Amino acid sequence: MIVIINGSVGSGKSTVAYSMQQQFTRSVMLDGDCIGAVHPFQIYDDSRIEYLYDTLLYLIKFHKSNGYQDFVINYVFETSQSLKSLVNRLETVDPQVCCYRITCSAEEQKKRIMRRNTDQVDWELQRFIELNAIQEKAAKTGFIGKKFVTDGLSPSQIAERIIMDIKENSCREESEMVVGS
Repeated sequence: MIVIINGSVGSGKSTVAYSMQQQFTRSVMLDGDCIGAVHPFQIYDDSRIEYLYDTLLYLIKFHKSNGYQDFVINYVFETSQSLKSLVNRLETVDPQVCCYRITCSAEEQKKRIMRRNTDQVDWELQRFIELNAIQEKAAKTGFIGKKFVTDGLSPSQIAERIIMDIKENSCREESEMVVGS
């Protein structure tokens, strides 16, 4: 199985992905930001994004050939076309690809970003607002992951609930999962 975690800056994608990885017997967590950290980096470069997606596919094929069966990918997808481009590739090696978009309130997001104790807090807060607006708009016109509102939940609780949802719903595309406080 392949689980894709989408979300804005500071939404907890990486932390949730690590937590989810621990729930599986033999699994690999692939961080799109780390794998796609090329130089020079241009945020809206289609060839860079396609290169990242091909690299993710290559890595999953390699890990599968070495006995790993479950994968968690975290990355920011701004359009349904971008997510679908990756999913189409991944379905060639695993038909079960589940996509979630984690989000939270602006207040919760600010707390999470502040806890990161980074020197880019102002930029991350602004980027969070921009990405949330982009993703909300994109979700109205296409699928960018089953929306999962995470206010008041720990990363392990989010991971457990996503896995429970996968088991109960078999990755069906449904609009929203509100489980936080």
